[in-house]
Amino acid sequence: MPVTIDLAPLAAALRPAERLLLTTHHAPDGDGIGCMLALAEALGRLGKHVQLVSSGAPPPRFSFLPGASAIRDLSGETTESIRRISAQVDLVLVVDAHEWSLLGRLGEVWREGTRSIYFLDHHPPSRSDPAHIFCDPGAPSTGELCWQLLDALEVRCTASMATCVYAAIAYDTQMFRYLRGRASTHRVAAALIDAGAESERVYRHIFAANSPAKVALLGEVLQTLQLARGGRIAWAAIRREQIDRTGASRDDLRDMIVPLLEIEGVEVALTFKERDDGSYKVSLRSKGRIPVGPTAARLGGGGHAFAAGAHLAGPLPDATARLIEMLLPEAPGDPSPAS
Repeated sequence: MPVTIDLAPLAAALRPAERLLLTTHHAPDGDGIGCMLALAEALGRLGKHVQLVSSGAPPPRFSFLPGASAIRDLSGETTESIRRISAQVDLVLVVDAHEWSLLGRLGEVWREGTRSIYFLDHHPPSRSDPAHIFCDPGAPSTGELCWQLLDALEVRCTASMATCVYAAIAYDTQMFRYLRGRASTHRVAAALIDAGAESERVYRHIFAANSPAKVALLGEVLQTLQLARGGRIAWAAIRREQIDRTGASRDDLRDMIVPLLEIEGVEVALTFKERDDGSYKVSLRSKGRIPVGPTAARLGGGGHAFAAGAHLAGPLPDATARLIEMLLPEAPGDPSPAS
């Protein structure tokens, strides 16, 4: 299924702006970073002055992307400094997010202002006011929307832009593993490669450059692996002490859940990351038969139908039992969770 929203109004809003600021959610990831960089180059080619900012430093593994060094981390700036920077632009474009709470310090400042702020995102809408929000939850990444926006802006896609968009799509689809038959995304990827996207370089830097700390942590996390509901649910714990001891970064934690979901017979994977207050940040992923988004929403979290997140109070045995029961109620004859 191709992109289903009309991005011409967003392109029309961007064209008259001379000074723009581009950003993404706090703790930026590959989808947001790739989109920011591609759009910054495109808008620059239209004669615009573009600033790239973030709330949190981009992870080092994305530094190979063209233009990445231009992203400025504002997480340590004062409120007045953020206001001063924002006052220098005509329009703000946020990619890969549309909730104020996901923008860190930037959202706290902008929510109170009246500056023109537009959002390009693929996460399910959560705000009642749809003004300036261009969102397609059916898109597997904001990168795919970015590709369509480049077309709406009538900007020729250069090799560097293509590499950034390809990285955005590849990151959020785990190198195209989670498309579930979406042929249009593969066509976009082919077009990007035709335009010069360095697909092998994207793979090497994003998916084949795990830090020793990440590998050490993953080894410990897998030792906590447990199976429930006849092997249909797999879960593992990520303890605060393990993170501190291995020196794993926040970025190292992002895809700890992937090996769990790739176990034969598993339909849903869960990771429980321990927080300082003893509660848990839970990541939920599904192979596509059991939606996890609605369960995350019931817990006050959010995300996509088959990839979502939430927070749960401890202790861990209670948290896991509660979530497993919500996802897949126990049926007669179900084996007990593995110990």
